[in-house]
Amino acid sequence: MLAAKEEQLRAFQEEMATLKENLLADEKEPSSVPQRSVTKDTCRLRRENDQIMSNMEQWAKEQKIANEKLGNKLREQVKYIAKLTGEKDSILLLYTEFKKHSHGHVIYTPSIPGMV
Repeated sequence: MLAAKEEQLRAFQEEMATLKENLLADEKEPSSVPQRSVTKDTCRLRRENDQIMSNMEQWAKEQKIANEKLGNKLREQVKYIAKLTGEKDSILLLYTEFKKHSHGHVIYTPSIPGMV
């Protein structure tokens, strides 16, 4: 087991030496280090931008669905208001006709707000 660990240590040391050589070579070529950095930053920014766009598209879809639901509720309420208005008009018409026919007869009618 100790021999295996020593072999692994040697492999890591060789890898470290290779990485150091690459780093030194990159330092000698100053244009390559910034280029790699710019490339990495560009890729990162592109991924972030894609994620933001995806989030915005999802938000827009959710807003569209919410707006459609709200529009449907508003249409239902408008229909219900129209129905109630029609019923009120019918009741008012019946009440007016009833008052015309009752002439001078004394008939108890409960007070209805808004009707005289």
